Amino acid sequence: MKIAFRNTPFTPDQKKTLSDICASGGYDYKWYEKNEEVVLEDLTGAEALLGYFPVSLLKSLKKLKWHQVPSAGVDSLCSDIYYDDSVVLTNCSGAFGVAIAEYMLTGVLMLMRSLPAYMKKQRAHIWQEDKITRTIYGSTIAVVGMGDIGSSFASRAKVLGAYIRGVKRTPCAPDGIFDEVYLTKDLKKAVQGADAVVMSLPGTKETRHILSREIIDSMDEKTIIVNCGRGITIDENALTDALREKRIAGAVLDVFETEPLPKDSPLWDMENVILTPHISGRDTTPVNAEKIFEIFRENLKRFIENKPLINVVDRKIGY
Repeated sequence: MKIAFRNTPFTPDQKKTLSDICASGGYDYKWYEKNEEVVLEDLTGAEALLGYFPVSLLKSLKKLKWHQVPSAGVDSLCSDIYYDDSVVLTNCSGAFGVAIAEYMLTGVLMLMRSLPAYMKKQRAHIWQEDKITRTIYGSTIAVVGMGDIGSSFASRAKVLGAYIRGVKRTPCAPDGIFDEVYLTKDLKKAVQGADAVVMSLPGTKETRHILSREIIDSMDEKTIIVNCGRGITIDENALTDALREKRIAGAVLDVFETEPLPKDSPLWDMENVILTPHISGRDTTPVNAEKIFEIFRENLKRFIENKPLINVVDRKIGY
């Protein structure tokens, strides 16, 4: 019986804890070093993989029962070409809300306060007042995706005085955080008049280009779009056109339809865009890494004890 670990953000003490759990259940275990080559023969007989492994090898592991990944997004692993139906896939949804919510707030505040424009003037030694700035206080923000990340952002924006509209696939009642809740089919209505539209959706067939040209065209010139979910959820061409023509105020983008973002993308040079290379929820960020470890530890104990796992992914819907 064998369990393998690879590309995990854990400390030596955390690795020892997980190793001891394996040993307590009579499992052999292997920790791959960073960038260490994974050979199929070394994984033969593995019943569990914890971490990131070459997807080309997964289908060949005939005894594999469980794969735990450190990420929340698993869209690249939900295809039947990777696993048999019997393999349970689990993720680390719930580990990234704090860090990504802070990233989102930072981006919204920077654009509302025109900080990118002032930073450009700073580099040019220009003392000049820019356009009128806005505040999150008194703003209306549409949060598309009310899971851990969306809710974490919403709760923080709410404290700062925003009115929060939530958007989700299934119905639920407003609560102390979300002032209104819209179904996905009513997304156009939810974003109209919003000061910011914050996206934290997984990448699935249903969410592809959910922020379509029609939806973007329904926004107004004050709207800021933020995306820390998956790049495919926004029609990037439509977004680029709206930004170029100043039909929306700006965008904070950490994810893109093609990654790395092509060097010839117009988004690189737009003054109303804050752009980062998919770093808002890095698993090495200490607060994220600690929560990832807690999920790994709990699920490993449950696996050893033959108990139901947490954070199980529904591979049919992609999260």
